[in-house]
Amino acid sequence: MKNPIKKFLMNLKETFGTRSSKVGSYSFFVTVIVLAILITVNFALSFFPDSYVQKDLTANQLYSISSQSKVLLGTLDEDITIYWVVTSGNEDEYVEKLLHNYEDYCSRITVVKKDPDLNPDFTNAYTDETVYNNSIVVECGDKYRYISYEDIYETSEYSYYSSYSSASKFAGESLITSAISYCTTEELPVIYVLEGHGERAFSDSFASALERDNLETESLTLLNYETVPEEAECIIINAPSSDISETEKEMLTEYLDNGGRLLILSGTAQDSELTNLNAVMEYYGISVLEGVVIEESTDAYVFGSQVMLMPEMGSSDITDPLIADNYNVIFPVAKALDLSGASDDVEVTALLQSSEESFIKEAGYQITTYEKEDGDTEGPLTLAALVTKDLDDDRQMQLVWIASSDMLDDTYNSLSSDANEDFVLNALEMMSEKDDSISVRSKSLSYEYLTVSTSDASSIKAVTLGLIPAAYLIIGIVVVVRRKRR
Repeated sequence: MKNPIKKFLMNLKETFGTRSSKVGSYSFFVTVIVLAILITVNFALSFFPDSYVQKDLTANQLYSISSQSKVLLGTLDEDITIYWVVTSGNEDEYVEKLLHNYEDYCSRITVVKKDPDLNPDFTNAYTDETVYNNSIVVECGDKYRYISYEDIYETSEYSYYSSYSSASKFAGESLITSAISYCTTEELPVIYVLEGHGERAFSDSFASALERDNLETESLTLLNYETVPEEAECIIINAPSSDISETEKEMLTEYLDNGGRLLILSGTAQDSELTNLNAVMEYYGISVLEGVVIEESTDAYVFGSQVMLMPEMGSSDITDPLIADNYNVIFPVAKALDLSGASDDVEVTALLQSSEESFIKEAGYQITTYEKEDGDTEGPLTLAALVTKDLDDDRQMQLVWIASSDMLDDTYNSLSSDANEDFVLNALEMMSEKDDSISVRSKSLSYEYLTVSTSDASSIKAVTLGLIPAAYLIIGIVVVVRRKRR
């Protein structure tokens, strides 16, 4: 009888000596080696910053840092501490990844987690508000800004023709970058807001946008002064419902002659004429045409309303960023400006223009027809203009007139995907000489409105509801006929 051990070894040799066994053994060892390499590489990558090893695959790059933020971070010469107020195990995924990306990109930034359960009094030095989980404090030296978690996720709502929609946005990068800019800026520009004539208050959305853009505001009542205060370098007049006085008109024109900066939003008046306010523009030879602009070109109005204009933008520091990003301004119920008589000593730029098929109805809100009639002033019509005049000592007068009182309304701003808001902010940044302009948009979690003209909307409907179904029907008929012939 053979030795059992020897017999086992001989059988084992015969089994693994076959060609198939050799191939299987080779595959096994290769698999082991590949797995070992993958485990080693994965372990090594765990030591790299998240921004290098975690790809942002979200549709709107929710936790990635935009180029504008990177420009600001690249200029930092002070240390920034970002306190992340969050209880362990309740970290918001997007906030966490975004903060890691800030810290990884800039060595000047340090993110410190503060558990409110372990540090219940930590936020008392920064805010009196109720502090929600995942809120943030950005601090640099003696300056800081508190960012509530409630503000990081925005919800915009509007109603149009009895329809209701809402869209959530992630404003994490916008708020953090703005806070960093605020904490590292020694002196913020101040925008003076004229009051005393029934001016429309800023919406919460626009007020928040001003804060994010680090533009401070102060109220200004000219009746309290003999001249416009010297510290008022930039003034905004938002949709007044009554006229300024003759004295105020003279104060504003003198202010502009001395290099002042003035932004006026004033469109079609419903109740009263604003003669003295219009005279501020007419001082430079530019006529303010009362009435309402009607658009007949379906490429230049939206949502089937001929008074809801989508004007063409002329090139300027105000409009170029919007043109570059393919945004369109929605311009509702507007009057127009006649630039043909502008004074020789000023430079005039048409910022927004209607089409050649447009015209203006002088009756304004009292119009009875949208049809063009004899006597209607024909387009193209200027809907917003920039007037500048170079003065001594490198000073420049700047006057922007936006001929729509409703442009900043939340409804129209939402329909323009915030382009209306950006248009006004761009003008204020230019007029306040804000050199470190950082305008990071909130990122949509659901969708962003695609603003198309009425003609394009009709073409899309024709293709989707007519052409495509017809093509499928024809193809189906052809297939059926061919099969029957066989």
